[in-house]
Amino acid sequence: MHPARYRLKPTARGIGYVDGAWWPYSDDLMTQLPDLIAVLSMRLGAISCVMYNNTEWRMTPTELVSGGRVVQLDGHRRHPFNTVEVLDSKGNKFGLLVVPSHLDPDQAHGIVMAAAAPGNVSSVDTLLMISVKDRESRTRRDAARERWEFATQGRTADRREPPRSRSGPSRRLPPTALAPPSRHS
Repeated sequence: MHPARYRLKPTARGIGYVDGAWWPYSDDLMTQLPDLIAVLSMRLGAISCVMYNNTEWRMTPTELVSGGRVVQLDGHRRHPFNTVEVLDSKGNKFGLLVVPSHLDPDQAHGIVMAAAAPGNVSSVDTLLMISVKDRESRTRRDAARERWEFATQGRTADRREPPRSRSGPSRRLPPTALAPPSRHS
């Protein structure tokens, strides 16, 4: 078990895009969340729900038990990238920037500290130094993936050709053979 790498802004919520930052060790939400929830609970009280973008994490169940309490996990494709939102038991929402686990430690530390600086109002993309072009590319890619999954939903993986007659190969008729007879005959 590793200590959670996170930092919250020292003052009240609601200033800027995020209330702090978290730098997980991997993209396995189920192994990373318990430590984060434990330390956040000390400052925020009981945590009831964590919302996240489910395309950024390995598959997860809809809940986990942390500190003897059930915490709902709510993953959505349309949740903002590189963020998690934590709800306490009173319904207060805290947004955290998620620093990608693969980043260089010095770079990640700088991002965490900047996100948690008092009065910081930088966007998630600005904090992570993601250009508009890169974000648009990622958004288009995810939209294409979503269209593909929707289009193939319910279809079977077995896409064999229809069975052929046992009497031999099938013969295709020319299109004119199926046309109705001409009235001028």
